[in-house]
Amino acid sequence: MNEFEILTISQAQFQQNATYTIAIFILLAINFYLVRRSRELNFPTYGKVMVSFFSLISVYGGIQVATFLRGFQHNTAYNLKKLKESGVSISEASDASIEFFGNPTGPFSGALPDTPQLIFYAVVLSMLLVGIWGKAPEGAYTK
Repeated sequence: MNEFEILTISQAQFQQNATYTIAIFILLAINFYLVRRSRELNFPTYGKVMVSFFSLISVYGGIQVATFLRGFQHNTAYNLKKLKESGVSISEASDASIEFFGNPTGPFSGALPDTPQLIFYAVVLSMLLVGIWGKAPEGAYTK
């Protein structure tokens, strides 16, 4: 594969990942709406369990999409590095992406996204679960 083919495949992967990320953020928006409605309608326990399960699945999907992004970035840098090591001249931008993504020595084999994305999804999950199961302030949902 040449540099152009590697970057073209990488671009297609990034576009696909962006589409999935938008879908995850729409799911999270639906989750926050369901949390608000569960408090307004004083959902029974089984309703709160269902909303909690939907929240867990949405956050898990976000972590998966973030892991795919990390894998795409890592593998693009790895393929560019292999191309460079084979003696082919690559552009400065490709050389910079190799350095930026950690100068990988092998294909991506991890199962977790970057730490900031893990923190983001942990905070979102805690917000959702506290919103579902936590006690509302006095008078917060009275008409």
